[in-house]
Amino acid sequence: MCGQTACAAPPARPERGGDRRIGAMPDVVDRAERFEALRAVRTGLVRKAFRYGTGSVVATVCSQTTFLILYGPVGASTTVSSVFAWLAGAVPNYWLNRSWTWGRRGRASIRRELLPYAAIVLGALCIAIAATTASAAALERTSLSDGVQTVLVAGTYFLVYAVMFVFRFLLFDRLFATEGTEVTQEAQPKG
Repeated sequence: MCGQTACAAPPARPERGGDRRIGAMPDVVDRAERFEALRAVRTGLVRKAFRYGTGSVVATVCSQTTFLILYGPVGASTTVSSVFAWLAGAVPNYWLNRSWTWGRRGRASIRRELLPYAAIVLGALCIAIAATTASAAALERTSLSDGVQTVLVAGTYFLVYAVMFVFRFLLFDRLFATEGTEVTQEAQPKG
């Protein structure tokens, strides 16, 4: 009773990723491929976040040490202490993030890389100056010792950068990852 069309096997579904046996459960294979792609992205993101965090620890140690020395024993203002502490952290942070975290090599493009980086870190600096100035002003009216006030103001400085950590990671990821690891035309030496 079988007509030719009634007993014929259903047409094979076109598969992505090459030939597969009929009945090989293409949905499971597609899900496995998507899972593997997601795992690769996640692994890269975790590696990048770890490297960014490690570079940030180095920058934080440089920055906090500078702030504590200048604001504490030297007696510099919060603005001067914040600026020099920012410089002490921004320089190693830039080079570690650019080369190690995002794998960028070659000369940096001033317009596409250095200026946006400077805008991001200068924005954080302005927030740090405002926060430490407000913190120092509020603490002057207390009976806390100079040592305790120094630690609290330095803690304010640290807190600003701790809060900015994730925001800066996302911005730096967009900044450094946009052009891959190659030197841009603009940044190549003339020859």
